[in-house]
Parts: sequence; C-alpha cells; structure tokens
Amino acid sequence: MKCKRQYFLSVLILNAFMSSALISQNLYEIKGEIKTIDGEIIPGAQIFINGSTIGTVSDKNGVFNLTGIPYGVYELVAQSLGFESQIIKIQTGQLSDFYTITLKEKVYDLDEITVKPNREDWKINFEQFRNTFIGRGPFSDRTKILNEEVLNFDYDPITNKLTAYAYEHLDIENKDLGYRIFFYLDYFEIDYKNRTNFFAGQTFFEPLSSRRKKTRNKWNRNRETAYNGSFLHFTKSLIEGNANQEGFLVYGEKRENRERYVSKDTVSNSLYFHKVDSTTYKYEFVNFLNVTYQNEYEDMSYLRSKISPLSSNQRLLPAPQNSSFTLLTDYALVDISGVLYNPRAILFDGYWGFEKLSDMLPINYLAKSEN
Repeated sequence: MKCKRQYFLSVLILNAFMSSALISQNLYEIKGEIKTIDGEIIPGAQIFINGSTIGTVSDKNGVFNLTGIPYGVYELVAQSLGFESQIIKIQTGQLSDFYTITLKEKVYDLDEITVKPNREDWKINFEQFRNTFIGRGPFSDRTKILNEEVLNFDYDPITNKLTAYAYEHLDIENKDLGYRIFFYLDYFEIDYKNRTNFFAGQTFFEPLSSRRKKTRNKWNRNRETAYNGSFLHFTKSLIEGNANQEGFLVYGEKRENRERYVSKDTVSNSLYFHKVDSTTYKYEFVNFLNVTYQNEYEDMSYLRSKISPLSSNQRLLPAPQNSSFTLLTDYALVDISGVLYNPRAILFDGYWGFEKLSDMLPINYLAKSEN
C-alpha cells in the first residue's frame, strides 16, 4: 500500500501548480480533518472532488487542505483503506470553515469474500464487464484496468443479470486521453433481458505527464474530441444558452412497439431544460429527446458495434453523431458544472450510450472555447 500512497501523493505536486494559478481566480478551498468514529486521526486518507482532478491526502495529523475548487455543487469524497467511504454534498457558496469527517471501519461479511470461479468463466465475465465499463470506442484499446484481479462477478441465470464487485478501487490508465483514473465502484449491472447496463461510483482523475510535446499535444486533441458532442458538452451548452451555436439539434422522439418516431421540427430548449436556482438545473420531459451533434461524425468503431448479421442494409459511412435519452425519474437535476446529481435518472441510447469510461473526462476539464 505504501507505493500506492506515494503514487497518490504525486497528485499533490501537480495540484500544487494548478492550485497556485486557480487561487488567483478566487476559487474555493476546503479545510478539515479525517478521524475514525472513535476520534482517532487517519493519516494518508484520500480526499477528492468526485469526478475531478482536484484531490489531496491527509497529513500525519489527519488534516487536509483542498484548494482550487471552482464555483458549484460537488461531492466531496473521503476514503482510506479499510474504511467505508464518506461522501458529503458541498456547495461552494455555503462552505464551512472546517470539516471533521469521520470514517467507519469497513467490515466484510462472508458474502463479500467469495472464491472466484474457474478462470475461463471469470475471463468471459470480465470481457463483458470491460466492453460495458471501458467501452469499445476510439480510446478503449489504450485504456487498461491495471488491477483487474480485484474484480469478482456474479451471474444470475434467473434474472439474466451480470453484476460486478471490486474489493479495492479500480486503477485505470487511459494513455489516449492522458489520465490515470481511480474508480471506486459502487454498482455495476448488465441486464441482458432488457438490454440495459448501468455502473456508478466515485472517480478521481490524475493527469499523466510526459516530456514529449508530441504526446501532450495528442492528449489535448483527444480530450477535445472526447468532449465535443458529449452529454457534458450538451448540458453545459444548455446552461450557457448556446446549444444551437455549439452544433446541437434537438428533436422529440417516441417509441412504440420497437419503432422510433422522430419529430421533423426541433424542440425549444426551454421545453425540457429549466433553471432551478443559481447552482442547479433540471431536465424534465416525456418520451425521448433525440440529439444530433453536427460538428463531428461518428467514429468507425461505433459503426462496427452496430453491425448485425441479420441486417441486409448495413450503413457503411459515418454520419453526424446522434443520441437519444429518456428520463427514468420524473426529472433529472444537474449542477452548474453540468454533472448529473443522480446518474441513474437518465437512460442513454445511440452515441452517448456507446461512450463509456474510455471517453470520460474530469468535470473540471475546460475545452478550448471555455479557456
């Protein structure tokens, strides 16, 4: 564990440089301490803003100072080996002067400590997991789970569902986008019967470093490609009120008996996206929304994923990226940074359903237009 803590400490060096520039922009900081429920200090605990590159570790006295936090609503995550994670919802305009975060010791029951099945079964399940979790997009081949041995799987033939568990965080390296990702898996499920899948957890991004300018430039280009046309890009453009200028066209969509009916006219943004308060927005609509991003074409890997041996009319040329999404709840809230409060509130189809962890960027990523 010592080398893992040293690796996490390398984040501090990068964030120190980031924070010195960010503080000058009047961004926010959080101070606090990490303790057990019995009041004992926890040194070396990891504290980070969920989904971001903003993180630190507690010192020998259990004290931490997290800086460079942009305005908005976030999840503050505190985690240490052997303890249950603590997640606190924070709003930068309402921060406390000092936080005392207590972690409860994690107790494993016998159901969590399972013996892995034979290697062949595990490999089949892992391949299903990887395709769903990492994805099969343009950056998936160079996105690797470095500690895949921490995963266990459970397939239920009655419900026809595959679930996955990890007894440690997943350590993932994306060499195309230039990030090392620490993913704390809460839930993973593939529902083969209903053809749906879902995973959730807490994420910390550590930017990779390179002395080669060519490599750094490649990362910047790939990050811009991953961001353009993404759901995060779409949501941010709705918040800024420039979705059409950014290249998004939105249509209504209904589905009946496996048939799709898309409206001929675009839908006004005000009919499905609303401002709740200074830090919160809301998606609220019925049926589906069909979104076309005109400024980028589909990657060929997406076309290959759609090939069916039963179809006699295969599309061979890429088209502008097209996605659909529907609400699984009455509405879906997002914060001012464009991040969903509840990832399970929306079901994605089309290009957004194809994009997975290998296309994921930290929530504090700034595109060229935002810079």
